[in-house]
Amino acid sequence: MFFDPELKSIQEAKDRLAICCDLRRRLVHIEVLDFWGGMRRTLSNVTLGVTVAEQIFGLLRERKGRRR
Repeated sequence: MFFDPELKSIQEAKDRLAICCDLRRRLVHIEVLDFWGGMRRTLSNVTLGVTVAEQIFGLLRERKGRRR
């Protein structure tokens, strides 16, 4: 039929679109994982910073208490 080349072209375009959509989904998934990983690292660094600050303040209080 005379529609066969056009149908083949449409099918190829559909296949390309499906591949693009799949790649975009995968990219979004990777970006979300990267975002959450960064948030966890930031939270971990903040928690570590607070812990260190608490230890420093505790040490300073202890030294101040010994002077009296």
